[in-house]
Order: sequence, then structure tokens, then C-alpha cells
Amino acid sequence: MASYELFKHSLERAEGGYQNLVSDKGNYNSKRERVGTNYGVSARFYERVIGRPPTVEDMKAITQFDAHILFKNEFWDTIKADEIQSQGVAEMIADHAINANPRVTTKIVQRTLNKYFGKQLVVDGVIGVKTIEAINSVDSQKLFAKIGQGRLQYYKSLKDYKHFANSWNSRVFALGRKFGIIIKKKRQ
Repeated sequence: MASYELFKHSLERAEGGYQNLVSDKGNYNSKRERVGTNYGVSARFYERVIGRPPTVEDMKAITQFDAHILFKNEFWDTIKADEIQSQGVAEMIADHAINANPRVTTKIVQRTLNKYFGKQLVVDGVIGVKTIEAINSVDSQKLFAKIGQGRLQYYKSLKDYKHFANSWNSRVFALGRKFGIIIKKKRQ
């Protein structure tokens, strides 16, 4: 089964320390104050965690250890990654859950399983028993590659794609390299 401990290194490479770019909507709290992101923890997400709009000081105080606790509890556990047999598939899903959100990611996974593997899952954005069974019943390398392609298509559909394309796409291809799986961009 997959392990968060094995995922940590990839996540640390993808998610740096504090940044406060104007163009990154993840840097704004609900008051529309630009307070930044730290170790991949966005202002809006951290606001839900602490129950109030975070300040710059709050965001800068997040440690990498804090970020790992949040990522494990709020993303890895939400997608039931410990129940996924393939470490690569678990990381591909978890990384996107952190980068986008678990429901968006899970819908991509469910659609992928239905379209390419003949599963008949309800596309509800929730990883339950049936979705885990489907994930674990198919060729993990093919599933990894197809989920990666789904991520790339999803990113391309976003309006801030031009600003973050390199960063977002790099995450997908870095995981592909880590697990020795080629992810091909789909032709439009």
C-alpha cells in the first residue's frame, strides 16, 4: 500500500517556502488581502484550518512540519491514499488534490477509470470503496499516465494557465520521471 512518508520528498520539491505573488489567487484570504502561501499551504485553505482570515505573519509562521500534517490529514487521508496499492498512482492523485482540490482530482480519476478502463463509477468527487477497488483493479502504470494526462488537460482549461503552466505541468512530469512512466500530452 502507498505511504505518505514516501510521498513527502516529492511534495517538498514541488512546494517551496513562502511566496506572495500578485498573480497567484492562492495568496489571498477571504478579505482579499494578499498574505501569501507557505510550503504549498494556500491562504484560503489555511483560513479554513484556523477559522479566521490569516495574516502575512500567520502564513510565514507555517513550518514544513505543519504543512505535512495538514497535507496528510486533509488531502492524503481524504483520498484514502493509504488504501491505494500503487505508490505512483497514490502520489499522482494526492499531488493533484493538494494542487487543485480533492473533489476535482477525484472526478478526474473517476472519469479516467470509466473512460479508459470500462468502470462504471458515479463521478461524484468522493473516493469511496468502489473507487478504491477500481483504482486497485487496473494496470497502475496505465492509470498513472491517464490521470497525468487528465491533470494536464484540467490545467489547460484554467484561466491562469498562462501564468502557471510551467509549474503545474512540471509537477506532473516530475512524478512521471520519479516512477519511470512517460506522460504524453494529448493533441488538441
